[in-house]
Order: sequence, then C-alpha cells, then structure tokens
Amino acid sequence: MTRHLRRWGAVYILVLLFAGSWAGQAVAMQATIAEEGWSEFWAASFENWQSEWLQLVFQAVLLLGAKHWLFRVEAEDLERIEAKLDQLLDGER
Repeated sequence: MTRHLRRWGAVYILVLLFAGSWAGQAVAMQATIAEEGWSEFWAASFENWQSEWLQLVFQAVLLLGAKHWLFRVEAEDLERIEAKLDQLLDGER
C-alpha cells in the first residue's frame, strides 16, 4: 500500500485539487448559475479543464514517464559498473 501511495500519490493529490477547484468554481458561480442556469457553469468548467487541468495532467504523465525511463537507465548503468568492479576484484584475488 505504501509503495502504491508513493507511486500514485501525486495523482491522488491532483484529483483532490481538481475536485476542490471545481467545487470552488461552483460556489463562486452560484449567482451566475441561479441567473443563467447550469450551461454557463459547464461552459466555464470545460474552458478551465482545457486550459489548466489537461495541461497539468499531461505534464504530470510526461514527468512520471521520464522519471521511470531515466531511473531504469541509471539502474542499468549501475549494474554494468558493479559487474565490471566484480570482475576487477575477482581478477586480483
């Protein structure tokens, strides 16, 4: 469970921030919703999602993918170096 939270914790935080911002938008737009109906709220929501949240989620996915790729490469390099050290040490004995 701890490993899962470390790996996906940022996603959960983003979901909570998303829900909070949406609720805040609904509260802030209450007068507009009462006057013009829910269509204005949905239009503003989709505009916000397109301009802010989709960019943020896309960046998060790219960063997570890059992190896994970079650390995999680093781990392979470390294993290669350790194997060479083991060969050198075995040769000295």
